[in-house]
Amino acid sequence: MEEKIRFTLRKEERLKKVKDFKRVFDHGRSLGGSTVAFYFCSNNLGFPRAGFIASKKVSKRAVDRNRAKRLMREVFRLNKHKLKPFDIIFIARKGILGKKYSDVERDFLRLAEKAGILKEQT
Repeated sequence: MEEKIRFTLRKEERLKKVKDFKRVFDHGRSLGGSTVAFYFCSNNLGFPRAGFIASKKVSKRAVDRNRAKRLMREVFRLNKHKLKPFDIIFIARKGILGKKYSDVERDFLRLAEKAGILKEQT
């Protein structure tokens, strides 16, 4: 029987604690694209988790930083079923300003494939 794919973002799938962020930054690897960069580190939970950062380097305007985080959350939410169990920290880059969802998704999937965190397609 096939596993049902849920396109929600549950609390368990979010990185919130400082120790989780610190573990990924200290022990993980990183890759960067034009719209997002991310750090990633494997976990033993059986599902991927994500954290999202948009600093004032991206934009001084909170509305722009919040939109960047919404775009990154949406990319993760709709593509998490394609990912191996990794903790991922998304970091917005200045290039994310004014981009559409499809641009950010394309950038993330290209980087995820390069990182080897995508599940093998059957």
